[in-house]
Amino acid sequence: MLSPSMNRLLSLVAAAAVLPLLGLYGLVMYIATPSPTGGMEPTVTTVCYIAFTVLFAALITVALNFSRQLSRQAKGEYQTP
Repeated sequence: MLSPSMNRLLSLVAAAAVLPLLGLYGLVMYIATPSPTGGMEPTVTTVCYIAFTVLFAALITVALNFSRQLSRQAKGEYQTP
């Protein structure tokens, strides 16, 4: 068991981990977008958009759920998700 203050800190860290994920998602989407000087075919671009959106959505959901669970544990509420 961790102390409540450590759980609060780790909850904040887990929530803050979402920002770099969103930045990386934006960068990947920018790289995958076709441009006048080159890029991928539209079909491959669409598949890439869908795959990365699902992947990053799952990672962000996990990080936010960990944050909520640590926050509840810091308050003394021991609930399983």
